Amino acid sequence: MTNRMKLMVATAVGAATVVAGAAVAQGEESARLRASGEVGEQADGYLGIVGSAPAGVRDQVNAVNIKRRAFYTDIARTRGATVQEVAVATACGLFKNKVQPGQFYRLPDGVWRKREGAIELPGYCT
Repeated sequence: MTNRMKLMVATAVGAATVVAGAAVAQGEESARLRASGEVGEQADGYLGIVGSAPAGVRDQVNAVNIKRRAFYTDIARTRGATVQEVAVATACGLFKNKVQPGQFYRLPDGVWRKREGAIELPGYCT
């Protein structure tokens, strides 16, 4: 990760924290989906399907992710960061604060993990 990206991630984390009250684009719906066990948080800042899920769940995940992308785009525009940098930084906060024991998350290596204790965070998360 370049120094510029690290700076952008740190800036985006601050921005994401400030607007966390906005529930990272549909926080209640995201929490419900995570609790189902069919959906988890990903290191790219978006929800993902764990295994297979009914079409209705996929549609809900897509709807949340569209809203998240719009949210990340707005933050990126105001902070001079890329959408990806904001999304990745927000994922750090989601991992730390939203993924509950028994819920799934996926790190950059692409492996789904079930939270049992502390979450192993990517190195770029501060």
